[in-house]
Amino acid sequence: MVTDMKTFLSLVALCFIISASAAQNVVIRAGHVVDVESSTIRDNQIILVTDGIISAMGEDVDIPADARVVDLSDSYVLPGLIESHTHMALTRQARRDFGAYYFTTLLEPTPYRAIQGVTNSRSMLETGFTTIRDVGNAGNYADTDLRRAIEEGWIPGPKIINSGRLIAPFGGQFHLQPEKPDLAEPEYFFADTPEELRKAVRQNVHFGAKVIKLIVDNQPYVYTENDIRAAVDEASRMNIKVAAHAYWDDTARSAIMAGVASIEHGSYLSDDILQLMKDRHVYLVGTDFPRERSPRAYDVRIDRIRRAFRIGTPMAFGTDETWYRDGETRGSLTLEFLESYVEAEIPASYILKMMTVNGAELLGILEERGVLREGLAADIVAVSENPLDDIMAIHGVHFVMRDGVIYKENNHFHWDIPLEIGR
Repeated sequence: MVTDMKTFLSLVALCFIISASAAQNVVIRAGHVVDVESSTIRDNQIILVTDGIISAMGEDVDIPADARVVDLSDSYVLPGLIESHTHMALTRQARRDFGAYYFTTLLEPTPYRAIQGVTNSRSMLETGFTTIRDVGNAGNYADTDLRRAIEEGWIPGPKIINSGRLIAPFGGQFHLQPEKPDLAEPEYFFADTPEELRKAVRQNVHFGAKVIKLIVDNQPYVYTENDIRAAVDEASRMNIKVAAHAYWDDTARSAIMAGVASIEHGSYLSDDILQLMKDRHVYLVGTDFPRERSPRAYDVRIDRIRRAFRIGTPMAFGTDETWYRDGETRGSLTLEFLESYVEAEIPASYILKMMTVNGAELLGILEERGVLREGLAADIVAVSENPLDDIMAIHGVHFVMRDGVIYKENNHFHWDIPLEIGR
């Protein structure tokens, strides 16, 4: 009897192992697939997702008998969206004064901001953003812990590429007083020499940064090309990219020549600098606020968008969104930034590239996601109308899959706590 019981339990365990290791298949019947690279539509496609990867795609795909079938035959299916400049652990009331941000860093401890990040990251995923680049302003590494919690299955959210603490000359983006010179820490690393920059890069990576963010020009003393190159060289040794916060031609030029991957904001760049960015394939992440958020600078920024597109400067979609407004989520507020690109008369096809394939290239993940293709991660969203005709169709994401897991279906977001976490 004991022997029979041992045999029975062994068989049960074997069945469990086989079941656990068996491929998990999901089939999506896609009425219209948006090819973001060619800006074309492929109709009546079948997408087979196996263990989080697109394993087959086309009109004739063998459907496994055990596959779960999702009917999106009336929808436009496209890659998950990418936000290349955001701040999950920073939330400000909808007011124009920059001081609100200063008080946030003083009054809200890192754990509280991490909790804000949980809500913000969930809303971004629900809105259709399956990957984001979180470029700092997260206290003492709230962004690293947020990324880890998502990766380990504790909470739902996008794939996060985070920068850790911002690296800046003394003072960061604040004007300090001599009696309290450390008030901007740990929000910022103060680094004023090439040696200090290298050390700040190393410490950031040690504490979980996946990208480096430099504040180049928020003080009268700015980083030189040599300073920036020290950070870029140190980061590149660890296969880490550098994003440079820069508004003006001279500082942007220094960053571009030093080898950064992107210029963040770049609000007042000339055609010469935009051409230099094209020549050296440096991305512009414009963070161009809707008119009601930034009325004084709006027309200047719209003009810069038009010029960058005409010149052919590579651009990725990023918002710098940190506001809070009743009745809105971080995701819905992020989509408001589409208005600026529509106002600048950028074609919907290119805006969609900014939000997918361009973002993936900038973030260094194009070999794994950003387009719908066999062998890549199954980051898939769906809308009811053709976004190539009207980019505002993106507001209507009703299906979200990230790495093969369905988080939103029929406009309902759902997430089940996995039986095993910390994987």
